[in-house]
Amino acid sequence: MIRTGWKRFASTALCLGIALACLIILFPRDKKQMPVRPIGVNPDYAFPTKETPPDSEVDSAALVDNANAWNGRTITFTGEAIGEQMIRGDMAWIHINDDAYAKRNIEEGATFAGYNSGHAIWLPAELARQIRFFGDYRHAGDIVTVIGVFHAADPEHGGDMDIHATSLTIVRPGHPVIHVIDTRRALLAAGLLALASVLYGARRTAARRRI
Repeated sequence: MIRTGWKRFASTALCLGIALACLIILFPRDKKQMPVRPIGVNPDYAFPTKETPPDSEVDSAALVDNANAWNGRTITFTGEAIGEQMIRGDMAWIHINDDAYAKRNIEEGATFAGYNSGHAIWLPAELARQIRFFGDYRHAGDIVTVIGVFHAADPEHGGDMDIHATSLTIVRPGHPVIHVIDTRRALLAAGLLALASVLYGARRTAARRRI
């Protein structure tokens, strides 16, 4: 009984010691040993200086790579409205893409040039309702320009990156998109389907003969 009690005591003491060591490592008493270094800027993308005027035009790449530098500044952002408007009482969410396909989609002759990029916009619902076309498979969205305050980590919306816009201007209306069928690809697909069907039928016939 004495040995069992001693083993339990030793095991408990060991666990407490490990837990204490973890706390010391995670929460050091001397905070001076952990200096807070400011986030620098990426010189490959636009960043504000003392001479940068308010309402400056900024793209999504600069806002992402130099988010800390642009945080809290009033900016101008232009791109294609995509998806749909999400009304939240007197306010609304919209999403604006400013990537290589914003002003000209693949069907209109644009070449493949990377991925989609853009920003979430929080604005009055009456402004969001001005948008007629939102970009999707069947439509090219309105090209719009918004002016508002950029937030690198918006505390009002769970730390998300967004722009609180106070104005919206339709630069170019959107329109329906006509998808042209590629005849050569369609014929190739039909031929491959026919070939696959023939091969499948031959395999079934051969299997039956073996039985």
